[in-house]
Amino acid sequence: MHIFSKGTLFPALVMGLITTSAAAHPAPVPQVEWDTTINKFQLDNDKFIGQRFAFECPRIPNKADNSGVYGTDIYPSKSSICVAALHAGAMSADGGVVTLQLNPGAENYTGSARNSVKTESLPGTQRSIAFMVDVNKAMNDKVRADYIPRIKWDTKFTRTGLANMKLIGQEFSFECPAAPANLRPRRVVGTDTYEFGSVICLSAVHAGMLTESGGVVTLRMDDGERKPLVGSIRNGIESHDGPGGPRAVRFISSNY
Repeated sequence: MHIFSKGTLFPALVMGLITTSAAAHPAPVPQVEWDTTINKFQLDNDKFIGQRFAFECPRIPNKADNSGVYGTDIYPSKSSICVAALHAGAMSADGGVVTLQLNPGAENYTGSARNSVKTESLPGTQRSIAFMVDVNKAMNDKVRADYIPRIKWDTKFTRTGLANMKLIGQEFSFECPAAPANLRPRRVVGTDTYEFGSVICLSAVHAGMLTESGGVVTLRMDDGERKPLVGSIRNGIESHDGPGGPRAVRFISSNY
């Protein structure tokens, strides 16, 4: 990998010649049952606060059990994903893909009747979930900003604690600081699709999703399909060829 010296670092970026590499089609997300909670995927954990996860809910069953859900717009983290999503208006009775954000717990949850689901009130819990619908967007973005992991320029995805095999198809956001003056070369493998253990910030620069000024980047963990990875020179970064593997990462357009 080649990095241009400080002052000419990432010259293609400085000139505005950023190559975008967002995937045309999102990866498949886990299909869940009507009563599945995020704990099935071991996501009910403080380290995932601020991250967003997508799931595919089925059509509402004929004899659906919509009980045991609390809150309005914000729900306890132990809530059934699909029941809460229906109540929040994140999907219809026909089911579909929903995206939720894990947040700190609310002080209390107020029940209401919506979309054929009646929720109850409940005292506060440690963590909560909220769905990506227009009514929640500003709230979620504000909460999320304080919880996006701040990483270093030598942080590998495999060192973040988020690289769980069960989470293939999910997206993760990280904040890279401004590039340090003594930035050292680090190995980057692939083009558009990168090695699973990639150094996040430098790979994001190569992908055209980050400059030396830093910022928030979002990657998706994909099924690597064990395809060979091909290196290239982009944005002042030279990446290498690699053998690929069962998992890979791909940078996508960030919500920020």
